[in-house]
Formats: sequence, C-alpha cells, structure tokens
Amino acid sequence: MRDFYDNVTFRTNVVARKASLGLQHGLERFDVTPEQWSVLNVVDQKAPISQRHVAELVEKDAPTVNRIMEVLVRKNLLEKVIDKKDRRITLLSLSMEGKQKVQLIRNVVEETCSHFYLGISDAELGMYLDVLVRIENNLE
Repeated sequence: MRDFYDNVTFRTNVVARKASLGLQHGLERFDVTPEQWSVLNVVDQKAPISQRHVAELVEKDAPTVNRIMEVLVRKNLLEKVIDKKDRRITLLSLSMEGKQKVQLIRNVVEETCSHFYLGISDAELGMYLDVLVRIENNLE
C-alpha cells in the first residue's frame, strides 16, 4: 500500500508542478506571474477588497500578498485606496489597465486550462475536485 500512496503523492506533485509551469508560460507575455494572477483574479471578482481578505482567499500570508500587491500597483494594474470607514484598511481594485489585462489573461488561462483537461469530462473533474477537497480537509 505504501508504494500506492507514494505513487499518488508523486503524481500529484508532478501534475501540480507541470500545471504551474504551463500557466506560468501562458502568463509570461503579460508580464504576470501565477501568484500575481491569483491576486488580480480575486480583486477582479471581489473589488473593492481589503488586502487581508485577498490574503485569505489566495491562501497566502499577508506580507507575501503585500509584496505582490505593491508590484501590481507599480505595474498600474491595481489601485489602492484607504477605506473611508476604517482608515487602517487598504482596499484594492483593478485599474483601467488592470481590467483590460485581466480580461486578456482570463482568456489565456481558460485556453490553457481547457488544454490541461482535454479528454476529461466535467463529471470526472467534479469527482477529482471532490477528492482533492477531501484530501485537503484531511491535511488540516
């Protein structure tokens, strides 16, 4: 049984690494890393959103998200404003350039993912996702 578990763990790591590299390759032309994309995607869906909430949703620590956010602000993809109700909170939104770039990136990400999942039905992907969530829950 140990060999079986070792093989599952090894394959999971190989697939995760290849998927990350594939996504990274697709994002290179936009000068955006997969980590930056995860922040842009969350901000696009939830803006205006606090840095703390972004960190929770992308499952990264606050200093890491802060560094990513600062890079994205310098690239004119994100805007930050102080919350009028609580000046301790910085809210993030996409800039106009960020909105345009996110749509282009989203198209590339969807194309890349459709290649990853070629020949796999939605039902199979649903089962795979269910198994991944159960494994993740076991790890907590």
